[in-house]
This record gives sequence, C-alpha cells and structure tokens, in this order.
Amino acid sequence: MAAQSQHTEPSRPAGEDRPAGDEAVGSAGRAYAREHPYPPHVQNRGIRRVARSFRVVAFNARGGVHFAGILECLRREPLASASLILLCEVDFETRRSRGRRVAAELASHLGMNVGYVPEFGLVDATGKPQAYLGNAILSAYPLENVAVIGLPAPIKRTFRAIKPLRAVGGPAALSATIEVGGEQLQVCVAHLDSRCAPEGRALQMQALTAKLPRFGRALIGGDLNTTTTELHTSKEALRLPLRMLLHPGRFRAAKFYEPLFERLREAGFEVDGSNQAARPTFTFSRFIPPIVRPRLDWIALRGIEPVSGSARVIPARRSIWSARVSDHDFIAVDLDL
Repeated sequence: MAAQSQHTEPSRPAGEDRPAGDEAVGSAGRAYAREHPYPPHVQNRGIRRVARSFRVVAFNARGGVHFAGILECLRREPLASASLILLCEVDFETRRSRGRRVAAELASHLGMNVGYVPEFGLVDATGKPQAYLGNAILSAYPLENVAVIGLPAPIKRTFRAIKPLRAVGGPAALSATIEVGGEQLQVCVAHLDSRCAPEGRALQMQALTAKLPRFGRALIGGDLNTTTTELHTSKEALRLPLRMLLHPGRFRAAKFYEPLFERLREAGFEVDGSNQAARPTFTFSRFIPPIVRPRLDWIALRGIEPVSGSARVIPARRSIWSARVSDHDFIAVDLDL
C-alpha cells in the first residue's frame, strides 16, 4: 500500500492523469486492494484568520446534495469558528449533487485550503471517469505532505443508483500535515465500511494507522461507521430493528463492540474527551427515537488534549424546524494547541 504524494488541484480531479480505457478496467481489478488508483488534489490559499481556539469539525455530507444548507450551517457558530473540517462522502460533479465540486466549492466560500481524495471514480462505458465520490480536508492552515492511504475493502461495495456508470476505486483515507503554533500536526479523514463486520473496520483502521507517523501530534476524524454489527446480508439487516429494540444503548456504546478502538489505542490515539459521550450522530428519520440512534462519527487524538467540555454534537439542520442537510450530524471539539 503506497501513500501517494501531493498533487496540485487541476480544473478537475485527476485531469489528464485519470485512468482511462483498459487502464481503468485494470483498476477495477485492484478496486478492493490497498493500492489506490487516484491521487490527492490540493488547493492552498494561505492562512485564514482563525479563532483563538482550534476547533475540529467532522461531518458526513451525504454527497453534498443539500449544499446550500450545509454551507449555511458551516457559516454559523459554533461551526464558523472551525480551523479544520473533515468531510466524508463529498461528491465531485455527480448527478445527485447537481454537478457541484462539493469540497472545492465549500472551501472557496469559506476561504479555506482543501485537499480531496476520490475514493471511487464513476466511469462510463469507455472507462473514462465522469464524476467522483470521495473525502476531503478543509483547513484554515495550508496543507502539506498530502497523501492518500488506500484501505482494504472487507466486502465488495455496490452502487445501485449510478447506472449506466460503474464505480472504479476503493476505500481511501486522506492525510496531511499543517503547522499550528510552529509545530506540525498530522490530520487524517477516513470513511470506514458501513456493511462489514466490526473486524473489517478494525482491519481498515489498522491499515490506516500503520501509514501514519508513529509519534507526534495527530488526529483522525470522520464517519467510522461503528454500527457494532454486520449489515452485508439481508438477514443481518432484518435483525437490526430487533437489536435496536432489545439493546437500544448498544449503538451509542460502540467502544465495547468495535475492535477498531483497540487498533486506535495501539497507535496511541484516544477518543475519550474528544467526543460527546452517549450522543448519537446518525438519524434514520425524525420518527426514530434518539435513544436507539447510533453514534457513527468520531474524532481521535494523539499527543493533544481536548478542551474540557468542548466536545459536542451539532444537529445537521439550519433550524429546529428545517429539514436535515444530511443523515449525519456535525461533531466538533476544541483542542489545546
């Protein structure tokens, strides 16, 4: 698994370097290997004026379908003070996002630097990518040493709503360093598998941490999909409602069921204090009681102390009366840097 080096953002991700034709077909054969076919893309604007505290936000944008609502949320406190925004599931020129380059456009509106990794290219019959699905880092500080970390895929992922296109690629994290207060900080965003067994997510986390520096200040954030169960088969999916009713607290106590947290601890990362305890971050529907909603999104820290009491879950809607902008909520924490 080779981390790929920084690549300045062209007009479209991958530009002339995109896999095409037979090469793209060849990439499909590696789609579930650790080597990743797409390079990172970066646009640095310089240091943005930041708040006194260093606030980290993580959010699954659900493709950026509700772009205007997401942007409005990010422009209002407590999210407007974010120095770092870790985004999962951000689209590039997909049909569902109305052709938006979601990460780049959010960064432009917010005056932030941006790094983006396409996890999957949506390719046509000729093998040419027409759109991308990926993850991003938005930062008030310039991004350096930006790299893709290809992750193992415990199960084969399928996409039902992209025909006649097909997905080429695989899961990937994005890492970078930023300089804060004269010291380097390693930052990483990851979107782990939602349907595999917990052991599969642990394997992905082990692969991720193995590619990060062993020592020094670092953070990992994103949608870790800590469902505490396997949802790959219809049988497992049908069992889920019963589990929710019989063990409603299970889905907010993922640390006891997901071995990925042990992989984090082995690499020196902790989640206590940087995540609001016992608060769900995912909403199937407003009609689902909060007591049975799961916590899927996390921020893990190494060599950094969270500001006591600053970890919070922020509803993904503009007001209590408005529709949600994603099925995930924002999570945030202030760091003592």
